Amino acid sequence: MRVLFISTMAGAAWGGSEELWVKTAAHAMEQGHQISISVYDWGALHPKVQQLKEKGAQVTVRKRIYFGSSVMNRGKGLLVKKIFAEREIIQLKSFKPEAIVISQGTIYECMSPGFLHLQNATKAKILIITQANSEYETIPTAFYNAGRRLFEKAHHLFFVSKRNLLVAERQLAMAFNNASVISNPANLSEHEIVKWPEGECIQFAFVGRLNSTVKGLGVLLQILSDSKWRSRNWKLNLFGKGEDESYLKDLVKLYALEEKVFFHGFVSKISLVWEQNHLLLMPSTLEGTPLSLIEAMLCGRTAVVSDVGGNAELIDDDLNGFVAEAPSVHSFGKAMERMWNRKSELSDLGVSAFGSLKNKIDLNAHQVILKSVEEDENGKSACK
Repeated sequence: MRVLFISTMAGAAWGGSEELWVKTAAHAMEQGHQISISVYDWGALHPKVQQLKEKGAQVTVRKRIYFGSSVMNRGKGLLVKKIFAEREIIQLKSFKPEAIVISQGTIYECMSPGFLHLQNATKAKILIITQANSEYETIPTAFYNAGRRLFEKAHHLFFVSKRNLLVAERQLAMAFNNASVISNPANLSEHEIVKWPEGECIQFAFVGRLNSTVKGLGVLLQILSDSKWRSRNWKLNLFGKGEDESYLKDLVKLYALEEKVFFHGFVSKISLVWEQNHLLLMPSTLEGTPLSLIEAMLCGRTAVVSDVGGNAELIDDDLNGFVAEAPSVHSFGKAMERMWNRKSELSDLGVSAFGSLKNKIDLNAHQVILKSVEEDENGKSACK
């Protein structure tokens, strides 16, 4: 079977959103399917995409024009219609896919003119993976009706949290009868509790892209700049790279937190992070179900998270972690205060987080997606 995978990731060269589709593509190749991949041009292919290419996957790159994360800026994506559509139609003609899997960061991205042009030009079944969704934005008028038609036509819709699915139904004013909630994969060779770090100092960690708008890192630094936090024995370790790194370093200087906050860049082996850290902090404004939260819990660590996306589907407030009502200084600050008052219990809360996660996620979502790719309209396997 010929399967085309398209990633809409335009804000960074790689991120947690990419792990699911690339694992599905690898699984599809193992099952004997022909694979073509379309990604934005970052100058060099990510190693995981390069590996698929070396195994025989066809890979093409698209010109990258990124306008930021807001809905208004996404609307400017109308300008890329000609570039995107032409590249994708050329690929369609040469590869002739029987199924197209679109992996998008947020629900809006597959509604741009290029994608809509593509779906009108193909008879292939379309499957859409949505990795995150904004709680408070509405879909631009230019995308609304076209988006409703696309989501109705799609063979299957996959969301990484129930909350994202419900928000999407509200945004499109339609109920989905072809949607499922799945889990992102974890970049861990073993799923076991990592030994608890020694020492009196509580080590906080943030793991992810250094995007302050989406990840709420500016809010977190403002909270930690308060005099009561300055007097406490803690350190914040930031793991990741991103467009706001320079800004965040300037903010650390503004708040005089140079001896408290440290930038470590990208770490490929996530268990190394949790050998040295006690707790994950995620004051996000927008999420699906973050891969970093799943990985932290699988390593036996608890978290303080904001109530967006699927965070509260994994973290039960005061039982295996702490949920802030909103990603604001006031709300997230209160949740962190509750955490600090129970800092002697963080190890036990981490064990609870590990135990509860096993019953909440399926780490074989790549198999679920491929099964949907292979099935016909009646839900039966179309592969011989």
